[in-house]
Amino acid sequence: MYLLGEEFSGEKYGLHRQEMRTRAARLQKQLKARWSIEQLIDEQLSHFQAIYDSAPTTMKDVTQLLTPKEASAHELAAASWLGDWRPTMILEFSRSLIHSSSDSAGVEQVLSQLINDVRIEEAVIDEEMAEIQATCVFHLPFSPMRVESSGPALACIQSEFKKIHLVVTKAQNLRLKALELVVKKVLSNTDAAEFLVAFARFQDSIHQFAMQYKLRKGTVSVPVKELGV
Repeated sequence: MYLLGEEFSGEKYGLHRQEMRTRAARLQKQLKARWSIEQLIDEQLSHFQAIYDSAPTTMKDVTQLLTPKEASAHELAAASWLGDWRPTMILEFSRSLIHSSSDSAGVEQVLSQLINDVRIEEAVIDEEMAEIQATCVFHLPFSPMRVESSGPALACIQSEFKKIHLVVTKAQNLRLKALELVVKKVLSNTDAAEFLVAFARFQDSIHQFAMQYKLRKGTVSVPVKELGV
C-alpha cells in the first residue's frame, strides 16, 4: 500500500492521522465560530426589531420618539429622521465594509440599487408627513383656520395623531428593513458583524460628542436686562 508515492508505514500512517485530526479540529472550530457569529447577528437584529416594533401608542410617546429628551439638538440634527436614523444612511454606512468581498463591484451595484429603492420609500413617507403638517391646521381645534365640519375637538386631535402614528410606524419598519438588507443581502457574516459593532459605536460616539458639546457650551440663556424687563 502506498501514500503519495512512498511506501506506507505505521509511522507515516500515524502522522497522516494526526494531520487529519488537526485539520478537522481547525475546521470544526471555524464552523462553530461561524455559527456563533450568525447567532450573535440574529440576536442583534432581534434587539433592533424589538426597538422598531415598539411603535408609539400615545401622543406623549410620539413626541418622545420624534424629539427624545435624552438626545441633544446636535445629535438629532446629525442623524435623526422621524425619530431615528434615516434608512439610506444605514445602507450608506455599510459601504466601507464591502471591499472585503471577492465580488466588491457586484456587491456595490446591489447596494446602490437597494439605496435607490429605499430612498424612494423614504420620499413617500416624507410626502405623507409633509401632507399631515400642511393640512393639520384645518383640523386642530385651536387653529384659526379650522374647518367647522371637522368634528369634536378631541376626535380631531386623535385623528391627526393616528395619521402621525401610521407614518412613524412606516419609518420604523423601513429602518428595520434597511438593517436586515445590509446584514442578510449585502454583507458576509463577518462583515455584517463588523458593521453592527461599528454602527453601535458610531451611534454612541455621536451621542457622547453631542453631550460633551452641550456640557461645554451650557444652556443658552439671555440676561433679563437685555430683554428690557
